[in-house]
Amino acid sequence: MKNKIENAKVEDLKNGFFSSERFIDKAQIYTCLFCHAQYDADDVYAFKKLLVNGKKAIKMHIIEEHGEVFDNLLSQDKAQTGLTDTQKDFLVNYYSGMPDKEIAEKMEISASTVRYQRFNFREKAKQAKMILALAELLEEQEEKLSIWAKSAKPVAGHEKMVETFFISVSPLVLKTFDFGKKKDEKRLFILKTITQQFEKGRRYTDKDINGMLKAIYHDYATIRRHLIEDGFMERTSDGREYWVK
Repeated sequence: MKNKIENAKVEDLKNGFFSSERFIDKAQIYTCLFCHAQYDADDVYAFKKLLVNGKKAIKMHIIEEHGEVFDNLLSQDKAQTGLTDTQKDFLVNYYSGMPDKEIAEKMEISASTVRYQRFNFREKAKQAKMILALAELLEEQEEKLSIWAKSAKPVAGHEKMVETFFISVSPLVLKTFDFGKKKDEKRLFILKTITQQFEKGRRYTDKDINGMLKAIYHDYATIRRHLIEDGFMERTSDGREYWVK
């Protein structure tokens, strides 16, 4: 659950689920951030004698199985939320619509402290927006200046390089990937060519990645490892999802 939440977009966090496209049949699926339950967008599901589509089903699932998204996000540890237990208690009461006076009485603090907590949280929200914008700009810049991606620039005799290292282009089939440990231009050229088989901005499951790479080269595990190590792809810490940088 932790990895799903850590890598989720803000809108996905608010919803409690994210959508992705299944590689095999291109179907859109919705995945719960809290338990990984999945629902196909085009399928019909029965909930309390109602027949609903996948998007409605995932929303009903979250309510039935997990309750408020707000409470689930707030229950994450301090390393993820950056909030103390006192701040969390305040937010629970604030979210419930409780007046400042009642919050103060319940938490045994002064009304001025309640007002400060409210102000402090809003300031944290402003700072978080700024940090998020900076993080996205840094990711974009990292993508542009990725050391190995930058090194894998077009080389003289591009077509000849393709003919040398690949049995065919459509489908893409690699002859060999035996270049030792040196991160040389030839290996980076091969990795860049393989990367072009993946859609940018799309997330692939471990099964999807293995299936695609296995069709390209028998030692798909080695290719997958170098796509990560040489900066062409990234993955979640649990290895469940991959995407092109």
